Amino acid sequence: MTPTSGAARRGSRAFAVAAIAVAGFLVSLTPWSERADHSLLDAQWRLLRKLEVRATPDEVIVVGVDEVSLAALPEPPPLWHASIGRALTRVSQARPRAVVFNLPLPDRTFENVKPGLDRALFAGLADAIGASPFVATLEIDPATRSARRIHPPFLALLGEKRLGLGLAAVDGDGVARRFSLLVPTEDGGFPTLTGRLCRALEKRCSEGLIDYGLGDPVLAVPLRNLLAMQDDAMVQRLFRDRIVLFGVTQGFGGDRLAVPFDLSAWEPGGEDSPAVVVHAQAIRTALAHAPAEASRPLQLLLASLCALLFLARRWPHAWVWAAVIGVVAFAVSTALLRAGHFVPLGAAFATLVLAAGAKTGVGVRARTRDSSDITQPG
Repeated sequence: MTPTSGAARRGSRAFAVAAIAVAGFLVSLTPWSERADHSLLDAQWRLLRKLEVRATPDEVIVVGVDEVSLAALPEPPPLWHASIGRALTRVSQARPRAVVFNLPLPDRTFENVKPGLDRALFAGLADAIGASPFVATLEIDPATRSARRIHPPFLALLGEKRLGLGLAAVDGDGVARRFSLLVPTEDGGFPTLTGRLCRALEKRCSEGLIDYGLGDPVLAVPLRNLLAMQDDAMVQRLFRDRIVLFGVTQGFGGDRLAVPFDLSAWEPGGEDSPAVVVHAQAIRTALAHAPAEASRPLQLLLASLCALLFLARRWPHAWVWAAVIGVVAFAVSTALLRAGHFVPLGAAFATLVLAAGAKTGVGVRARTRDSSDITQPG
């Protein structure tokens, strides 16, 4: 081999490594890579929960509208003013750390149906507001994309500072993995339930990934059980100094979200969860600081390092090293996720496959050429 041919070969290999790195990074911009990142992230959350459940100091508990409560309470849900009002009063007497009301507020008066209904709910809301920070859901009408109306007396009691958007962020595959503190609007932005609660608690929160490795499964007390509870000491033990969320906990219906891991303590697990549990986990994460996602430059650096696999001496070795590097990268990324840093692996894994595939193509082509040279007559 002449010095010129050796330099040319080194130059071509360097060009190939750079091309593979760029190709791997471009793959990271595709929907395929996004799906791979999501699947790997979900697997990491499940693995972390098997290895260790990290404690959270800001514990949450749900007062749930479940199937049992629906069957036990005599009125239909739109007329539950008195029951909800009593439940709010009972919880407020326990001095919770905060109350999040993720149930629809009336858009009109019901006094013409049964006198006293509005007053009963108003009294419960007033008790809860007076006892601790309180946040209620401001619902968005999907047809008009505008805020749904709240009956003026309730709106006056709450005021804007106690309202938060109940929207849940979902990825392209419909799974709830992220949360926001503020939703952009024409006027600048409006806080979500989590963002409004952070302001009410005067906490500096961060938004981003929902940490599904944080905290034990979320407990729920059915609304019917709370109303029937006679032991005030039990009420104190359940709700004192906790963040209490009122919401729907049914095992069916539209108020459920696809999740990487169902954190409902009353369900056997699965890939969907009541929306109120997703809000609870978002609140836990925000108060404990959400995992930070790696920047694009870091992903490009990882792709560049993985592209060096093309320099392996033999193509079978390249595939072995690709598998080893993939396992190590998954383990390191999972450890970083546990520490609060999310490093997407879709680009890195795509680059490993491209580098090993390119090395295989070069190796097979070289072997074919050598075989052809041997068989040609001298």
